[in-house]
Amino acid sequence: MSAGDLYVGRAMSESRAVASRLTGSLHVVSAGLGLAAWDVFVPNYDLTVVPGAGSIAPALAEAGYGPADWWRELNALKGTPLPLSRLINDAVRTKFLVALPSAYICMLEHDLGGLDTSALDRVCIFTSRAGAGMVASRLQRCVMHYDERLEGHKRYAGTRSDFPQRAMRHFVEELDGQLLGGESANDAVERAMAQLKQPVIPQRERKTDEEIVELIRSEWAAHKGSSTRLHRYLRDTALVACEQSRFRGLWRQVKAEIL
Repeated sequence: MSAGDLYVGRAMSESRAVASRLTGSLHVVSAGLGLAAWDVFVPNYDLTVVPGAGSIAPALAEAGYGPADWWRELNALKGTPLPLSRLINDAVRTKFLVALPSAYICMLEHDLGGLDTSALDRVCIFTSRAGAGMVASRLQRCVMHYDERLEGHKRYAGTRSDFPQRAMRHFVEELDGQLLGGESANDAVERAMAQLKQPVIPQRERKTDEEIVELIRSEWAAHKGSSTRLHRYLRDTALVACEQSRFRGLWRQVKAEIL
């Protein structure tokens, strides 16, 4: 299957929307495959550095390594060291929008460090507050200063796991940020954030995996098995606390039972 068929969920749909709007190419940062173009054929796998189902983070930590070590060795074995920075450095007339959660910013620490100084004005990084704190000081000018106030914009509200991609889409659709330089781009972001108000976060109940699985089963037909809609139901209607990585594993469990 192609990478486009393998990767699902709102983070990916937001990324596809941005690539389509800009008629640009889309690449996926994969803990299992490295840097993969959207249309290449890839094996079906389940591996991530984000805590939860399929995570290799505990095994890496036990062995005394971190995600950045994994990324370096993975790409060394493929013969493609620093694949993201090489792609950016070589495409001297191309703007790059990089949307990644904090765990993947951490994984790409050395790779991002390979960016040429001359390339930095062509790079915009979208990540969480935690992710922004992991970006090296010389790359901080690339980080777009989105924060929780984005949740106050109904069209771009969502979960923490898809925050970077939602911020990127807002940047492109609302600000035409891809046309702006570094300081001008962040000025536009800060003005946009100033017009929004962070919504009050509802109190969500913690439930066991078994209880959440039962909720997913009971609502499967009503939501046509859609992972996005079912996750939204849990968080917004049932008011159940369930992060994306945990939900993904439970949703797959129910899917295997039903289909």
